[in-house]
Amino acid sequence: MNLTTIDASDLTETERSRVEIGLLSVLIFLIILIAITGNTAVIFAIYTSHRLKEEISNMFIVNLSITDLTSAVVVLGSALVAMSTDRWPMGQAWCDIVCYVNYCMIIVSMLNLCFISVDRYIAIVHSLHYNLLMTRRKVFLMIAYSWFQGSMFGCVPVIFRWVKYDYWEAICAIQWHKQREKALYYVIIAFIMCFLVPGLILIICYCQILKTIKTKQQAITRVSDSPRVRVKYSTSSKAMYGLLVVVVAYFVCMTPFSVTKLYKVAADEDNVLPGYVNLTASLTGYLSSAVNPLIYGIFRKDFRKAFKLVLKKILAERAVAPANQDIDLMEST
Repeated sequence: MNLTTIDASDLTETERSRVEIGLLSVLIFLIILIAITGNTAVIFAIYTSHRLKEEISNMFIVNLSITDLTSAVVVLGSALVAMSTDRWPMGQAWCDIVCYVNYCMIIVSMLNLCFISVDRYIAIVHSLHYNLLMTRRKVFLMIAYSWFQGSMFGCVPVIFRWVKYDYWEAICAIQWHKQREKALYYVIIAFIMCFLVPGLILIICYCQILKTIKTKQQAITRVSDSPRVRVKYSTSSKAMYGLLVVVVAYFVCMTPFSVTKLYKVAADEDNVLPGYVNLTASLTGYLSSAVNPLIYGIFRKDFRKAFKLVLKKILAERAVAPANQDIDLMEST
């Protein structure tokens, strides 16, 4: 391993073996492949399906897919290069950019999940006022704010020069022991504004949503004998639960990453965690960019239909292309 970009003192354990490097590189590559393919399919499905495109709430899903794509290309792509070469060969400037993008995308994703919960709360609990309260302009403003807040918190570590390549995380990360007092203020403010407040809003909204769904379901079962009404409500409920699974999956993926970061800040020491604990936390965080499209495909019937249509169009275009080539060849002869 080239130690020109990493001090030997930074390594808390022995270096990774060639087998480990190979297996981890393949794993990261697969995550990137799934993330890029899946999130591109989600965006394409929404913009080619009139029904999905008309739903205002899907603007948040498009934004979430854009953040996942950005993470897959910039953050995971850089991690793949670092892992496969067993060093950081891309310089400090790109290291700063990767760290900025990583934290910015995490914050934007969290705020998006919060805004989705607010949107679904209004749609289900205050359905009569939804069109008045949730307009496309308001959704655009909410999305713009998420990027503004993500950018503000993402650039702070770069400005204060806290960023350094972490060998075991295989990515450029904040070195929390540098300027610890400033870093501590940053962590507290970022935690409150980017995770605690959005998280509380999200929990309150979904608790109210689930309570309302249960109440309405009981009312429909009691009053309506129409199978059509029941099926329609059941479909909307499944879509709701699909979004809830997205939230749970995000927290499952990001919790190890967040806990290890908080522990490092509290410990006020470098190399306080075993190397493979840091690596596992990073890998589970990377998974958050790839799981959402899979969840949409499993839990949302409207997305499954849209995905099938996209696949049919691609296959049809591939089938037509050779036929057109044969026609052109015949005409030329």
